[in-house]
Amino acid sequence: MKVAYAQWTSLIDYPGRVAAVVWTVGCNLRCPFCYNAELVLPERAQGIAGISPEEVLAALRDRRGFLDGLAITGGEPTLHRDLSDFLAEVKGLGLAVKLDTNGTSPDVLAGLLERGLVDYVALDVKAPFPRYPEFTGVDRDVTRAVQESIAVLRERAPDYELRTTAAPGLAEADIEAIAQAVRGTKRYVLQPFFVPQGKALIDPSWAARPHLDEETLRSLARRLSTLVPCEVRA
Repeated sequence: MKVAYAQWTSLIDYPGRVAAVVWTVGCNLRCPFCYNAELVLPERAQGIAGISPEEVLAALRDRRGFLDGLAITGGEPTLHRDLSDFLAEVKGLGLAVKLDTNGTSPDVLAGLLERGLVDYVALDVKAPFPRYPEFTGVDRDVTRAVQESIAVLRERAPDYELRTTAAPGLAEADIEAIAQAVRGTKRYVLQPFFVPQGKALIDPSWAARPHLDEETLRSLARRLSTLVPCEVRA
């Protein structure tokens, strides 16, 4: 497993916990609005020196008593064959684990939950399922896998959320369609689209496209709460 970066203290990446965050390299999607292009595109990832899992574990060990969780994101962490071994080591330090995933590896997700290696999952629902190719940048159909992962979370996850970034091109009707499709979900989170300073999108042209603002999303979340518990996380 290649870890690109680590943030050793975060109060926002793992709800209710003081957590470290690590970003893994590599993803099986090419979402044009993604601002972590250096973690997704192999030609850009080559320049990342990275941090070894052993270094991450040593740093977490040193911070025991202050941290109570680790959030692992990417990229797409479930692509890494040694993810479960790494998370077992993290759990051995007494830390809770939050996993960010695009939901395309339901078998991996189920295995991690069955072994008790993940305490909280945030699964990204990129768009209404009929529009997935447009918003994931891949031609193959990954929606069945995502739907299987959602079912796995409902059945096995100790805690979880589904979330959608209000990417350029997503209208209020699109997000309502997602909410309708995931009714029965424990928590649905909307995230405003933005591009952090110094970051580049996988498709830079998407940066200038119009998108729903935070105020609109908050109003939308109130309406959607009749379908599914919904909130905005800016």
